[in-house]
Amino acid sequence: MTTETIGGFADVSARTEVGFELKGERSQLGPLLADLWRSRDLTRLLAKREFLVNYRRASFGVLWAIGLPLAQALIVGLTLSRVVRFETKGGYALFVFAGTLPWTFFNGALTVATNSIVIGSELATRVYFPRAVLPIVTVLSALRGFIPSVAVLIGLAAIFRAPLGLDLFLLIPATVLMVTLTAGFSLVLAALQVYFRDMKFIVAASTLPWFWASGAIFPLDKLGSMRHWLELNPVVGMIEFYRASLGTASAGWGRSVWICAAWAVGLIALSLPLYRRYDRVFVDLL
Repeated sequence: MTTETIGGFADVSARTEVGFELKGERSQLGPLLADLWRSRDLTRLLAKREFLVNYRRASFGVLWAIGLPLAQALIVGLTLSRVVRFETKGGYALFVFAGTLPWTFFNGALTVATNSIVIGSELATRVYFPRAVLPIVTVLSALRGFIPSVAVLIGLAAIFRAPLGLDLFLLIPATVLMVTLTAGFSLVLAALQVYFRDMKFIVAASTLPWFWASGAIFPLDKLGSMRHWLELNPVVGMIEFYRASLGTASAGWGRSVWICAAWAVGLIALSLPLYRRYDRVFVDLL
């Protein structure tokens, strides 16, 4: 196979022979990480482009990136606060909003990222770059719209007189953990989607029961012995970390955060060997 180079990347469309390989050869992890690092400018550019293209023709433009998750979180919070009467710090509406906001990011980014390699097949088959870039781009694109929502969350916490303090700085590691967990799931599921095209439908079907099991709408300390089982869900720790920054988390929230961190590290550790072995094979399957 012969290749040409475009802007420093190999053009794999110029081939003298075509072969299909379903099982890739092992390659070193170091070169993959080096390629990801060299692709950081491309990743940033694609993330910005995806974010702007999504809202280019909308009347309100990028305001939808902020307004849509906020509206969803507010509707869920205000509706459930009329039906459910859980006693929480800062009020139940704020409690639900603080849980729904990170879940909305996770759900939206994961749903799109699962199909990102397949959708980006035209680019991925013409120019070489690590295919892991594509799901990462989707997560970073979603993050651009999420950051302003955090400012609104802080404002609502002040309005509801939540016990704000130095714990507010926990928003930084909470966001890092959220992005890492989302990227880990996205990398694994996007790779599986290349081989098993039903994966995106499985993800879409599982998000609703996953939401109800995320602890976004009820305090963990009301679950009794069931709490320990629910905390095995990594999204629970992600949500509790955000609530901890506002002083509204359930007692003993740290355990769920550590479980979430273990999931995030484990998924990243799983995805790297996966892309190391099958990255170039993806091209033949797209």
